[in-house]
Amino acid sequence: MKRDNLRVLIILATILLAVYYLFPTYRYYFDPPSDPDRLEAVKREAVNLGLDLQGGIHLVLEVDPTGLSEDERADVVDRVKEIITNRVDQFGVAEPIIHREGEWRIVVELPGVQDVERAKNLIQTQARLEFKILAPVADRFGVIDRIESRLAARAGEDSTSKDVAGLFEEEADDEKPSIKRYVLSMGEDLIVPADRTQTVKALLFEDQEIRELIPDDTQFLWGNEVEEFGDGQKYRRLYYLYKRIEMTGEIVQDAKVTKGQSFENAGQPIINFTTTNDGIKLFSRVTGAHLEERMAIILDDQVYSAPTIRAKIRDGRSIIEGSGDLEEAKDLAIVLRAGALPANAPIVEDRTVGPSLGRDSIEQGRKAALIGLAIVMVFMILYYGLSGIVANFALFLNLLFVMAVLAGFGGTLTLPGIAGIILTIGMAVDANVLIFERIREELRNGKTVRVAVEDGYGRALLTIVDANITTVITAVVLYQFGTGPIRGFALTLMVGILCSMFTALFVTRTLFNIAINRWQLTSISIGRLTVFRRPSFAFLSLRRPAFVLSALLILIGLGSTITKGGYNLGIDFAGGTLLELHFNPPVKVANLRDALQDVDVKGEQRDLRHSEIKVFGPASDILIRVEEEAEGTVTADAIKSTLKTEFASSIPDPTQWLRRQEAVGPKIGSELKQNAVNAIVVSLVLIVFYIWWRFKQIQFGIAAVVALFHDVLITLGVFSLMDKEISLAIVAALLTIVGYSLNDTIVVYDRIRENRKLYRRDSSAEVINRSINESLNRTVLTSGTTLLVVLGLLLLGGEVIRDFAFALMIGVIVGTYSSSFVASPLVLVWQNALDRRKETAGAAARRARA
Repeated sequence: MKRDNLRVLIILATILLAVYYLFPTYRYYFDPPSDPDRLEAVKREAVNLGLDLQGGIHLVLEVDPTGLSEDERADVVDRVKEIITNRVDQFGVAEPIIHREGEWRIVVELPGVQDVERAKNLIQTQARLEFKILAPVADRFGVIDRIESRLAARAGEDSTSKDVAGLFEEEADDEKPSIKRYVLSMGEDLIVPADRTQTVKALLFEDQEIRELIPDDTQFLWGNEVEEFGDGQKYRRLYYLYKRIEMTGEIVQDAKVTKGQSFENAGQPIINFTTTNDGIKLFSRVTGAHLEERMAIILDDQVYSAPTIRAKIRDGRSIIEGSGDLEEAKDLAIVLRAGALPANAPIVEDRTVGPSLGRDSIEQGRKAALIGLAIVMVFMILYYGLSGIVANFALFLNLLFVMAVLAGFGGTLTLPGIAGIILTIGMAVDANVLIFERIREELRNGKTVRVAVEDGYGRALLTIVDANITTVITAVVLYQFGTGPIRGFALTLMVGILCSMFTALFVTRTLFNIAINRWQLTSISIGRLTVFRRPSFAFLSLRRPAFVLSALLILIGLGSTITKGGYNLGIDFAGGTLLELHFNPPVKVANLRDALQDVDVKGEQRDLRHSEIKVFGPASDILIRVEEEAEGTVTADAIKSTLKTEFASSIPDPTQWLRRQEAVGPKIGSELKQNAVNAIVVSLVLIVFYIWWRFKQIQFGIAAVVALFHDVLITLGVFSLMDKEISLAIVAALLTIVGYSLNDTIVVYDRIRENRKLYRRDSSAEVINRSINESLNRTVLTSGTTLLVVLGLLLLGGEVIRDFAFALMIGVIVGTYSSSFVASPLVLVWQNALDRRKETAGAAARRARA
């Protein structure tokens, strides 16, 4: 009794500790304090929600050191990281995560961001601020006249006339090409019709012959925005200025946004900036040397404003005009205060989840978890009676402990993490089923309740440990090679397995001991239902048809893959852009396709009508996938800009419009693909060594891994036949299948090892067949309960996680089959081959002696 009391105290202490760690989570999400400081303190101790549950941004930026000296390269990544951190801090994101990854990469995670586009623009803006002097008007017109003359001369040359005419589509054949037709004068500025900027850009910035007419010390630059003038037409300003940089953004000390008070900028947002002490001197000298001239204020090669210098500026104060709205001006002020990035740092991976999708994910995950839990609990009571209630109590504690561990270690709960917890619900039943089936066997053999319980737990212990350790191996490997939410899945799976072992082996054993010792039980309610009563199926006699069936299924899958030119790799591995958008009212796919006929991607017109565009769930949600080779998010940004303009009436709230965005560059995709292969190979190698060590015969390990390859290849074959995408989530599912299938196989192997000692006179075939049959009830029960949970995930988990659940469902079915018809029969085939070799060697030795 003293021992039982100690066990009870340990369980109570563990429960209290779990409640202690989970209480802040309850307070934060269900009863938040009104005091802001107290709320922040509670939040720090609560379970964090991943970006996929609360919305936010996961970005990977890769610093480009091209053109930097060795000294500059040494700390350029740290400088970029510091500047991005300063920008994010001033932007006001709660608990951002910004860290260096590898040699040149920086990972930025911003949870809970509502306006994701604004945040991304803030991070990525290089903010190279320069001050240059505009060239005289006479010089500007002189250059335009020379270009005009050259175009006229080229128009008469047969070899080039067609090329020139292509730039001026609206002209009649008998008219001469003219840049003056599109570069117009308005006061002291040049303006270009918005629909003709590409034509002018092709001439002034890309035509080498025309560029040679522009003096080396001057250049043309565009204004930062398209403006609508009094005639209702849209134009963009074009500036002609000297290349010499008079000042840079390094002189800026502070920048603040106010509303303009003068006649020219009344009510418009303007940025008031002050300079450093050195900047005051430089500002004074430059403005004094260029009185009555115009000075362009340039940010990232776009002119924001070009005021005339009326007097020498002695206090280092000036303004920047030209911001589109107040938020744009505030963001520009932030990057000016934080400083310019010392090197280009394009986004090579972008995973964005809108807040509305995050809320939906929480609701769907919660519903799937509760229904899965309810199904399993009801089944356990129906099948195992009062013992099922004991198992359900352990299952409840298992979930409590998993969440407490996440809270205690500052873990993050993601959507795949919820999937891991739901899967844990199904797999946690396995340990209880193993124990209860063992207790039933001992009771059928005539043992007392006390002895049956003791022997049941004792004999199930090694099986449970072996089965769960192999699953933990795959989870550890997945965590090591995974990224983002996939790590969340691996973490919750690891924690869930360890907690389930504690609750099944320690908690339920304590409850049985207390009941038996206190009430001196002579019988126990452990259910009367059973799937098979003393099964004696001839599994091994079916091994050849089973091998043929397995080979046929694998060949069909491989044939499908080869004829289709490989697997349908998702964004994670193939690279490209994926957008999930919400339109209200819904927009037809055909209309979206028409709108994507002419998309301006960084000045290049692209026809994206042939991209994958489909309804994703409800009619209002659209999924667009574009395969692209370029790094960054330029394609995604161009698509969103086009659709915002075309379907503005169906986007009442821009912050709710973007539900999900993924943009993976080819380099990242290649690395993720290699990591996925490494994860599978490493986990299989570790499993072989572990089983070899545990069973002392390598054939057990090799046979188990062959069965695992069998399960993975069939699952991949189904995905190929159904043309489903292979993503990181599917790799997580495949590794989970590996662990789950191995769990089944280990249970049979443990029974084979046990029966070899009990039935020494039986042949290997008899021992293996007996072991498969004795494990059959447990196999069917565990697979059945897991399938029920996975079906709940498949039906209620939402579109984002549906393929993940489908892969698990296929894997559970195939894994259950392979543990009885592939893994164990392979051990027999190997054993028979060894026996024949021994007989042959023995016969040869006898002949030699004779």
